[in-house]
Amino acid sequence: MSQQNLWKDKKGGRPRRGQLVLGELPAGLRLSVPEAQALHKALEDHLGAVVLVLTDNRRRMVSARRIGTRIELRAHHMFVGCEAEVIEALARLALRAEELDEARATIRDYIARNRDTIRFDVDEDQLQARGQIHDLQAMLDRWRARFPVEELADIVITWGRYGRGRRSIRFGSFDFDRRLIRIHPVLDQPWVPDYFVEFVVYHELLHALFPPRQTATRRVVHTPRFREMEARFPRYAEAMAWEQHNLPRLMDR
Repeated sequence: MSQQNLWKDKKGGRPRRGQLVLGELPAGLRLSVPEAQALHKALEDHLGAVVLVLTDNRRRMVSARRIGTRIELRAHHMFVGCEAEVIEALARLALRAEELDEARATIRDYIARNRDTIRFDVDEDQLQARGQIHDLQAMLDRWRARFPVEELADIVITWGRYGRGRRSIRFGSFDFDRRLIRIHPVLDQPWVPDYFVEFVVYHELLHALFPPRQTATRRVVHTPRFREMEARFPRYAEAMAWEQHNLPRLMDR
């Protein structure tokens, strides 16, 4: 999409400015306020007065409505720091403008690349690390012993829940704020080798050691150092080959 200002003020003057709302974000969430302000300003450059409400909603990532002369745009905090193309897509979605299908595709792609920022509600008393087949806590303890660093000391782990979708599958996730690793329960089966489950645990631990980095143009989740360390897993090639061969079976679950 070409970069352009989508908002045209027919009266020649700017309406009252909008507002940046951070009050719905959870306490302790690490967020760059200057970057949030920059996102708000960029959206107002496209849309005029915008009430930008940053949320931690894990079900609805973006929604928009017009309130008088202003647009209220509710967006998950993952969009802070997003590239200009995504900002324009958000603006087009808010206005129901031209090229709406392309805008939606851009937003969906961005969400897919940044799903690690979505927090999941977990009752700490309900954490379940020992599965019917695989013991996640034992795996976590082994790697924590190999990397006795502060970044891993407070991490907890649990089996997750089956989701509704069948078009994709995510074997693990790391919640930076809750220091929580969740592993997809589809891996707790007798035919899934222990080394593959342990590789997924190792991968998620690397997120704590090498967190995402924001460049001038995009958010890099798997940095070069992350990929280097990932490849050092003792059975890395075997784990990759097993995943490629068995992914259709895991997806079918």
